[in-house]
Amino acid sequence: MRRRIGVVVLVGLFAPRTPGVALADHEMAMSDHQHADSSEVSVGLSMEAAAFSTMLEVGTYQGIAPSLGWMRGRFGASATVGLYHLNENGLSIYGMGDTMVTGHATVVATEAVMAGVALHMMAPTGSEFQNLGMGHVMVMPSLWGGGRSHRLTITASAGYGRALTALGSGHHDHGLAPLVDPMNLQELTWSAGAALDVGHGVQVGGRTLGGIPIGTGHTRAFGGGRVAWGSPRLTTGLELQFGIAGDPFTIRGVAETSLHF
Repeated sequence: MRRRIGVVVLVGLFAPRTPGVALADHEMAMSDHQHADSSEVSVGLSMEAAAFSTMLEVGTYQGIAPSLGWMRGRFGASATVGLYHLNENGLSIYGMGDTMVTGHATVVATEAVMAGVALHMMAPTGSEFQNLGMGHVMVMPSLWGGGRSHRLTITASAGYGRALTALGSGHHDHGLAPLVDPMNLQELTWSAGAALDVGHGVQVGGRTLGGIPIGTGHTRAFGGGRVAWGSPRLTTGLELQFGIAGDPFTIRGVAETSLHF
């Protein structure tokens, strides 16, 4: 099998959240298990637990997000949705979050450098009134890229997110929402990360992600450290994240695993 750079699209760019996230939550990962002309299907599961404290809300939430992905050559797609238990100001709520569907394409691909485009679309399957969803369809195109030198991999992305609603309406100016995956109704998004291969299939690294509002809204950002390990077919990762700006959460832990066929 020849070495290439694979693309893993997680809800984690916009918050794992669903690192989905989600997560939501895309990153790039080095992969040795797929030929360029073959298809690959992946199934994944992400679990997260977080504590948050804002001017109006305080509490915790736990989430689990199954995902399904497909990739062939330079093209791929994925879908993920989070299921949550939210404890907000003493009120306990169980429910589904928003559903994220992503398509991506690789534009530049060499042994050391890879870059491409992605389009994320989020369906409002989560309840806006229970702080589990945006309440609007979101469209989020982005550019991503990365490079690898010896054992070090560096990745970055930049994108634009917009709710398909009347942005000027006072009814829709809810700032960052929902609690389990906060974002603005219109914003520029960014991410940057690095990972180091330490041997025996183990990588350690860190990343930071955020969003800058266009018009009304709030700047948001979080960062954290990560360790991942596995084989070409099965990978597992653990991440500890901290809120930096915009009160996305105080602290959040994420565990995720994916199986490739």
